Amino acid sequence: MQSNRILALFKFGNRQHIDEFVGAGHLFMNTLKYFRERETKDILRSDKYEGTIHCKQTDGATLSIKQNDTWLKIGTIQGPILASDGSEENTNVFCMYAFMDNVSEKIDPKNFDFGDTYAILTDGDEFLLRVRKAAEREGLTLRHDLVEYVDRSTYNGVMGVFRKFSEFAYQSEFRISVVSYLKGPYSLRIGDLSDISLTGNLEELNDRIRIKRTDGV
Repeated sequence: MQSNRILALFKFGNRQHIDEFVGAGHLFMNTLKYFRERETKDILRSDKYEGTIHCKQTDGATLSIKQNDTWLKIGTIQGPILASDGSEENTNVFCMYAFMDNVSEKIDPKNFDFGDTYAILTDGDEFLLRVRKAAEREGLTLRHDLVEYVDRSTYNGVMGVFRKFSEFAYQSEFRISVVSYLKGPYSLRIGDLSDISLTGNLEELNDRIRIKRTDGV
């Protein structure tokens, strides 16, 4: 039975940025606000819903205002109500691709538009250990987890850093998050990762992946 485990963590990007990631362990972390305000034509990185903390389905509900003793209908609400609290200015994230053991296909090629190069961590546990140690040295509160994808037309509940709408599910994102209060990018350097990483041409990645299951499927 497949267990929905992370088999591998990838970082996609331009060669220069991947070299900095591998050679210096440079985790360049933009704010959620950065992604929220990206131009919409940048469909990979732009997400106007970043920083949403709660989603409430209200499609078809009516908005009214009381005038004297009479309620006057103003309009009908279309879609969900989304709440945010401004924390997107202070929350910085480093985004990776998580290759899961329950996948039926390889990596969605839409991810190949992130750049020309990939890095794969050959020891994800060691990588996260180094990340945690670096965060401790910097006095940062660090969180990391898979992103859960939910349907914007049906989901009710908490959103936050590790929950996004399902149109981004192809990115299979694993996030590392810190609160820096810089209101801008934060650079966390964890040291040389060349001992636990491999790099290659991003367009060739699916040709270099082989999935061999013990159950023969």
